[in-house]
Amino acid sequence: MKSSQSAQQPSTNTCRQLFGFLWQKRVPVPVLLLFILVLGTLAGIGFFMKNVMLQDLLAKIETENTLVVELQQLKMSNDWLKNRVSILQEEKAELIDSAVADLNQKSQVIESILDSVGVDIEIQVSNENSGGPFTSSFGGPQDELIFRTDKYLDTILNVPLGAPVPGVLTSKFGKRIDPINGKSAYHRGVDIRGRMGSDVKATGAGTVKTQNYDKVKGRYIVLDHGNGFRTKYAHLKKSLVQKGDIVQRGQVIGLVGNSGRSTGPHVHYEISYDDKIVNPTKFVRIAKYLKKGKEKK
Repeated sequence: MKSSQSAQQPSTNTCRQLFGFLWQKRVPVPVLLLFILVLGTLAGIGFFMKNVMLQDLLAKIETENTLVVELQQLKMSNDWLKNRVSILQEEKAELIDSAVADLNQKSQVIESILDSVGVDIEIQVSNENSGGPFTSSFGGPQDELIFRTDKYLDTILNVPLGAPVPGVLTSKFGKRIDPINGKSAYHRGVDIRGRMGSDVKATGAGTVKTQNYDKVKGRYIVLDHGNGFRTKYAHLKKSLVQKGDIVQRGQVIGLVGNSGRSTGPHVHYEISYDDKIVNPTKFVRIAKYLKKGKEKK
């Protein structure tokens, strides 16, 4: 502060001396006034320049403060995003673990179903007759589980499971006494009693191989399930499908009847695998067999 005052002192003295000199020389008043005006203008310009520089300095300081605040906000936002990503990764891992556990449980149920009816799934993996671009695997152990379950689902979709009609099983598979002539005979399927005209449903997805009538089987339908399995539904009152039709599991394909060589309304139901007749009892009573399996465990 002292240095500033001392710096201003010579300048003030100089102005006084110069003004005194001009006064002594009897310089005209207008010239003196002009001189005072020039000095005032120069002082004003100097003050204005200092004010401009000060404003620029204040603007820079304000800009730097704004940048500091923005940087702090960006840092806080970055920290929040990192935390959010971490949370999402944890949630993703939990979802994957839950999905894999659920998939594993369903896979075990499918295995139980297929085992209970004696269906063996063969999964063949070979490097022959294959190719395509390389994509690295990052799914972990669940890859094999997903692959296996996909195979199971593809198989079980077409395996005939359950009964084509709700009712009482009146004649079993294998040796029996013929219900019409009373002689010993071999029954190639099972007979399920049903109400006349009630729905007969496909027990698996497939294609209608045959839709016909003869005096023994009456009105009957044969479905090809595309995996070696075929099912036959005989003694129908009416067929609701035509040869070549694609049907889904649970789709109504006919009505319970008493056509052909029959003693009352029922469905004669057969299952063949690779052109060999198999006992359909386990396939029909699949829910019962699964319940027994769970009780044993």
